[in-house]
Amino acid sequence: MKNQWVHKMTGYVRIKITGAYPELFINRCIDRKMNIWNIHYVKKDVLICSVLLDEVSQLRHIAKTSDCKIKFIDRKGFPFFAQKMWRRNGLIFGCIAFFISLYMLSNMVWGIEIEGASPKVEHELKEAVTELGIKKGALQFRLPPPEDIQSIITDRISDATWIGVTRKGTTYHFQVVEKDIAEREPLEAPGHIVATHKAIIYDMFVEEGLPLVEQNQLVEKGDMLVSGLIGKEGKEQQVAAKGKILGEMWYEATVSVPLERTLYAVTGQRYRTHRLFIGKLGIPFWGWNPPDYSNVKEEKYEASWKLFGMQMPFYYGYTDILEAEEIDIDSAVKEAVGIANEKGKEKVSHLFSSDAEITGEKVLHPTVESGKVIVTIHYRIVDEIGKKQPIIQGD
Repeated sequence: MKNQWVHKMTGYVRIKITGAYPELFINRCIDRKMNIWNIHYVKKDVLICSVLLDEVSQLRHIAKTSDCKIKFIDRKGFPFFAQKMWRRNGLIFGCIAFFISLYMLSNMVWGIEIEGASPKVEHELKEAVTELGIKKGALQFRLPPPEDIQSIITDRISDATWIGVTRKGTTYHFQVVEKDIAEREPLEAPGHIVATHKAIIYDMFVEEGLPLVEQNQLVEKGDMLVSGLIGKEGKEQQVAAKGKILGEMWYEATVSVPLERTLYAVTGQRYRTHRLFIGKLGIPFWGWNPPDYSNVKEEKYEASWKLFGMQMPFYYGYTDILEAEEIDIDSAVKEAVGIANEKGKEKVSHLFSSDAEITGEKVLHPTVESGKVIVTIHYRIVDEIGKKQPIIQGD
């Protein structure tokens, strides 16, 4: 029926009608304008139909006058459902209490996390949020929004530049950025800047003090570069001279290289053999027939394997067999000069600071003595040449 949903709200019953003429019962109900629907035969003298709950009181009288018997076989609709639920009111109240408790617990504060704060600032922050009511067990909907909390506690904590507030579930997270107060550098004792090497002034930058030299000027070791006395004569004021003075210096490095090291040079031809190592035993698995070079040079590579941080008992390796050819003495000397130049630069790096820069180099005529190539190299170097010197009474 179209109004079946209305019947479910008001309630209805299913009845079984038994008698010689159950149709007579149905007709008399219709004559009384009762709502009867869903009528069907079970057998010849038995009918089943649905009747509204409000009209049940009339059924017994109609049944007597129709010589029929009625039996209630089902009860449907909201009134009967409510009655069943009321019989189970303990379960209903338990479910309601559960959902209320779940809602309340999920809207309480169960954690407060503070990150990036020193112990002092963390203590001040905990006191400030406690005054706002942010503590374990507090209801979140009774607390200010995170934006208002952030504004209030940022104003209260003077040692913090910024405090971020986020709410993740039942936890309030505070991210603190403290003020970074730079430590004052200790006052330096008054002093001059003097030269540590003989050099030509390459560049200079004076922050404090009176410069006494100019660019491209030759200075000797110990010469004063920047004075720590400033002001008019007789009324000088002592300061700690500060600045960076770069000087251009010269250095001669003499390097000897054994000539034998340069008698052979690789041609570019190579052959690679592969091995699987078990301990120290190498088992070749590729590259069994290396070419027969007249002069060879070998380069080996081994790769160890680890599993979960433990060294495996086997590993892989390969060997490159390079073809080499003999070169003439002139080429050998030229190669030895290149090696000597690299060695000379290593010497320079140990004698000067890490900021030193080689701006020029000149290789003097190499000589061959007793199977060695002796090379003298002239380097031009730019490096810091100033050092602090305290002012002595009477300067």
